[in-house]
Amino acid sequence: LRATFDTGSIYDGDPVISNSRHLEALRQALDALHRALTALDDDRSADLLSEDIRQVIHHLGTITGEITNDDILSQIFSKFCIGK
Repeated sequence: LRATFDTGSIYDGDPVISNSRHLEALRQALDALHRALTALDDDRSADLLSEDIRQVIHHLGTITGEITNDDILSQIFSKFCIGK
């Protein structure tokens, strides 16, 4: 603790993810990235590959703020007929 205080930095080189939603989004992005790489290796169609890449971007966007809760709700309501 003293060494950390003396250097003025708590960064030790490893990223710290303190938000459980961010951690879950990173896991989902990584899963989608693995699917995209598998699709490339298996010579799957570009449509399937692009969907996996879109999911990677979406999950990372929820962390960076490019995808907001309003965006998610708008997408849900645009795809499903939900009565009021």
